[in-house]
Amino acid sequence: MEPPETPMPENDRPIFSGRYELYRRIARGGMAEVFLGRDKLLDRPVAIKVLFPEYATDPSFVERFRREAQAAANLNQPNVVGVYDWGQEAGTYYIVMEYVEGRSLAEIIRAEGPLHPDRAADIAIDIAAALAFAHRNGVVHRDVKPGNVLVTTGGQVKVTDFGIARALTGNTSDNLTQTGSVMGTATYLSPEQAQGQPADPRSDVYSLSVVLYEMLTAGPPFTGDTPVSIAYKHVQEAPNPPSQFNADVPPALEAICLLGLTKDPDDRYASADDLRGDLRRFRTGQQVLATQRDGHVSATTVQTRVTPSPGTRPAPQTPVQPSDETHSATASRETAANRSSSDKTRVWATLLVVLLIVVAGLVYLLVNGFDPGGNDNDPAVASQTDNRLRVPSVVGLDWQEAENELRDNGFEQITIEFQERQDVPANQIFQQDPRAGLLLAEPNDPDNPIRLFASKGLTVVRIPAVQRMDFLEAEEILVAAGFTVERIEQQSDDYARNIVIDQSVPSTEERPQGTVITLTVSVGRGEVQVPSVEGLSISDARVVLAREGLLEEVVMENSLEFPVNTVIRSEPGFGRSAERESVVRLIVSLGPATGQVPSLEILGTTDAAQVEIALKNLGYEVKRVEQNLGVGDPLIGQVLSIDPAPGTDLLLGSEVILVVGIGQGSPGTGSNPGNSFVTVEPNN
Repeated sequence: MEPPETPMPENDRPIFSGRYELYRRIARGGMAEVFLGRDKLLDRPVAIKVLFPEYATDPSFVERFRREAQAAANLNQPNVVGVYDWGQEAGTYYIVMEYVEGRSLAEIIRAEGPLHPDRAADIAIDIAAALAFAHRNGVVHRDVKPGNVLVTTGGQVKVTDFGIARALTGNTSDNLTQTGSVMGTATYLSPEQAQGQPADPRSDVYSLSVVLYEMLTAGPPFTGDTPVSIAYKHVQEAPNPPSQFNADVPPALEAICLLGLTKDPDDRYASADDLRGDLRRFRTGQQVLATQRDGHVSATTVQTRVTPSPGTRPAPQTPVQPSDETHSATASRETAANRSSSDKTRVWATLLVVLLIVVAGLVYLLVNGFDPGGNDNDPAVASQTDNRLRVPSVVGLDWQEAENELRDNGFEQITIEFQERQDVPANQIFQQDPRAGLLLAEPNDPDNPIRLFASKGLTVVRIPAVQRMDFLEAEEILVAAGFTVERIEQQSDDYARNIVIDQSVPSTEERPQGTVITLTVSVGRGEVQVPSVEGLSISDARVVLAREGLLEEVVMENSLEFPVNTVIRSEPGFGRSAERESVVRLIVSLGPATGQVPSLEILGTTDAAQVEIALKNLGYEVKRVEQNLGVGDPLIGQVLSIDPAPGTDLLLGSEVILVVGIGQGSPGTGSNPGNSFVTVEPNN
């Protein structure tokens, strides 16, 4: 880790537990961010790992995390990154750790290629010391890899992230399914972990042996297109001896590495202490125990040695397995000398078949083209059998040209750091890590990006962090800082609409003002238009909605117009936009409703206007029929009778007739305009 050049403004620095002050983010992983901070109580720099809020919502995860953080805090050993404290702040959780100035082992391997065997052994000795101490304290690391090994500027080796992998995985049955745990570290996975079995100290021994292998060869023993394919190879395939890729690896050190990579845990070193002891014997020139194990010496000597060209690793070869089969083959060759002439005939037939295969191969090369020089000198091509890429030289280029050059050559993980340089023009690359010409086995590992160092101009500023913000707010912040914003949209199950999922340049880097920053913005699960479902049956409407990725909720409602179980309308309605997997309400007909015609006593009034309003509120249509009364009759304006008779069951929406009294010679009295009236002469 390197100290930040520009800390957060003093007024904006969060302080956890009133003690740990965050300066700025220095790293970001799949489950947490790491900040450089200061312990105000002890006045010392610290690294503070802050979990993303989504990981703090699972109580079982939090409990495992708390338990493992406390266990890691008890590992007080020089080769272990110290864990000082842990706690909760603003709904999430954090761990306070020792701040280490230096580089990760992954960065060192990328920058320097295969390490000198003595140096690789020394680093492995220190890692083993850290693991052995942890094992004695009941903690299994479970995620030993170069990215979790830090080497200080003074050369001290420190192992970090104890307990985090265990807290994350928790249930070993999830090993091959949890993104960000095993999925990111399948390269260093032990066979028993790959098969879902519990990990123990011997699992860490295996992972450390993978790290040792990578230090010796600049690449892991197994690679593949997916984590599952790599895990399969850990279980099923034998590793090629390191000397096959690096002829400088001594046989004794190779034997130690291969013994640690044994598939069966019972056949490996029983502990990290045992592995460390054998490495120390190698460094002091003593005979190592690995060469005394049956089969391990043979495994390092029977293999055909291949001396690779500088910076390259030959394609893997199937290792020869020495055993009783080897002795049988020798006996067979001795017996073959005494066989009959019919055996010789079979030999000649075999030779003829081989000759035909050779001729066919030559014809294939002639037809498809033959390149005697191969592609070893092509900076963009390493091998057609894997994903390795050779790093091009970009020193001296403008930073944008350098970035484009790397992307054109297949590199996607790129970071650019701007530094004050008086001797280099602004925006020009003056250093790259790893160096040009290095062949990378994992060229796009997010934990180990290509690092470019450019000369800082006057307008270079740090990129604001806008992830998880609303797009308009993020755009406003970036434009205010002098950047140009482009938007690309992406469907997401995890982010609400218009929330920024990612930014093309992380906030840990700087860029000249005017640089285009591309924001990936969520459109939710995607929008669709609500289809027309009016008049369909419930089952048909469900099918129509499902085709558009929509869910349904059924609400029943009486209707005179639509038959029973027929969709009356939808909410949102036809043609409106709805987010995929959102709920559309279907209003479905119960058919017409019925009710009893109320009596005037129930209505509590005989006033014609009030009775009409009451009946309409009950769902009936109302028609008035007028009957003439004598002048001054008290029933003028009153309801004389109701038809159908009160108590009759009647469909809602049907017509109810009110007979209303009016003064003789005054038609329409007490009635509302727009109603239907029939005048009836009084019965005298």
